[in-house]
Amino acid sequence: MIWVGMHLKDGTKMLHMQFRANKDTKHLGVEEFLKALRQYCIPFTSKETLWNEFQAICQMLNGRTLLIQDIANKIKQYQMQLPRISN
Repeated sequence: MIWVGMHLKDGTKMLHMQFRANKDTKHLGVEEFLKALRQYCIPFTSKETLWNEFQAICQMLNGRTLLIQDIANKIKQYQMQLPRISN
């Protein structure tokens, strides 16, 4: 892992130094460092992160736990069954 630090600069180099100095992560390899780097570089509001969080939401319906996308589909089905309201 030492060779990785030679090719880094700025914030990435600082993150690598912290990664190597931390007693919990200093024994980890390049792959784990790259995962930490990805979390550091990709904002928590990225579409992928938000989509994964959305996919994990569950809600109770009639005593059953359903994924939020199933609930959204049910709402859409109910919406299609309602008569269209005009101005």
